[in-house]
Amino acid sequence: MRNARKIDENTVITVDNSGCIGEKELDVVQVANSLTAYFSTRVVLLEQWCAGAEPTHVFVSNFTGEHAWADYEKGIKRAFDEIGLAMPTISGSTESNFSSLQSGISLMLIGKVQFQPTKENLLWYVIGKPLVGHEVIQEAQSVAKLNEIYNLFKLKIANQIWPVGSKGILSELKRILPGRQFDCSLDLYTSGGPATSVIVGIPPQNLKQFQQQISTPYEEIQIL
Repeated sequence: MRNARKIDENTVITVDNSGCIGEKELDVVQVANSLTAYFSTRVVLLEQWCAGAEPTHVFVSNFTGEHAWADYEKGIKRAFDEIGLAMPTISGSTESNFSSLQSGISLMLIGKVQFQPTKENLLWYVIGKPLVGHEVIQEAQSVAKLNEIYNLFKLKIANQIWPVGSKGILSELKRILPGRQFDCSLDLYTSGGPATSVIVGIPPQNLKQFQQQISTPYEEIQIL
């Protein structure tokens, strides 16, 4: 697993936070609140799949204000619509005693384990490109498609799904396969922002299926 945590053998919790991203005047990145929630949902969904789990519950901590709740819910629903799953009932809380100067949301998913990921005897690829901030909007064609990644999970084409976070591709690879050396045509050090790129491990016999499923540009990772 990546940042997911098991609370028992079958239950997985994943969490993502977004701060200073939204519609408030002092936000560093100015985007719709629904888009902020959509990309945060991407992260926690990918973390669930990394642990071999599917989500059953959604919890939102909203620090932006009551006006933002409906848009956050809209963004969460967009992610679930994209993968063809009914959105679980959303629970959570809004900070309503004080008004913040910048936007903030924390999203937690609870899921149930569907299979146990493996790391052995796989071919490794990065789907999409690591992007952060305004790049996510400007290079949307380079963002790994959520529905395609879900198909790799659902159809068991990939034995490992691992989102790339703020420390970059190399940092994630070292967590997956410690002690190894890697080479890839993509920048291994740049931030992956809201999981715009995803590392996948594919059994050699599933390579053709993988290539048929993925339309976003992807690059092979060489294990040295």
